[in-house]
Amino acid sequence: MTKKKLKVDAVVSSRERTVTWADDQKKYMLDWYIDYLKDQHVGFKFKKQHHLFCANALNKKFAMGVTMDQVDRQYRHYKENWKIIAAALSKSGNSFDHSRCIVTISESEKATLCDRARRLLTKPIKFYEEMQELFTGSSADGSLAMDQNTCMDVSDDFDSDSREMHDLNGYTPPEDPLGCLVESNNEITATMKSLRDTLVATAPPHISQLVDPHATLWQRLETAPLTPDQRIIVGEHLSSKENEVKRSWLCNASDGTLHAWVFKFLCEKEGLNL
Repeated sequence: MTKKKLKVDAVVSSRERTVTWADDQKKYMLDWYIDYLKDQHVGFKFKKQHHLFCANALNKKFAMGVTMDQVDRQYRHYKENWKIIAAALSKSGNSFDHSRCIVTISESEKATLCDRARRLLTKPIKFYEEMQELFTGSSADGSLAMDQNTCMDVSDDFDSDSREMHDLNGYTPPEDPLGCLVESNNEITATMKSLRDTLVATAPPHISQLVDPHATLWQRLETAPLTPDQRIIVGEHLSSKENEVKRSWLCNASDGTLHAWVFKFLCEKEGLNL
């Protein structure tokens, strides 16, 4: 076990903001892991995506704005606390006083403890029952209690999951070694599908483009044998509101009829050199 002091919500990257955890938020996190673990196979390990799921649940309930890494550190904090508690309880003469929520330990042994273990074991321990159930698979009434010697192993690394501390003697691994990988991939796929469906559901409504019903008329005028000034004069005349019927008629007229009308219209204008 590393001797480096583990700090909850320690110095984080500049992209994370400091989060102060309330007791009800910590308990909710531990209960979330306990409930999630109940539906998993023996040997299941919590991975990054599970800490992300837990962070989403916390943010949905408490609006904490907590990140996956912050939840991961909080989880490891309590896992490391349990290792210290389990190591103390494995020694002869030590026990847990449920009425005071404290580990009974001799003064001589307290003197040999490191600072972190001494601070933890000499005052009431919060969430003892939750840690016991999560990291040993046993509840407060002793159901599903495992071999205490197995629970006292304090040498496993931080990346192992809560079930690593179980006594797995006699356990036969599943025939399919890729089962865990497939399960993780399925969970990731389900999460991505949920995000995609959410984005589709919240997408802005499609706005159809406006189509000019007289677009063909303007295109035909552009190809007519006119000067730019003549096209402007004809266009300004036909664009006026009172000439809407005339525009519709010319849209459906033949090229010959259109050219004849344009010639007649321009002839009526003074000062044009046709």
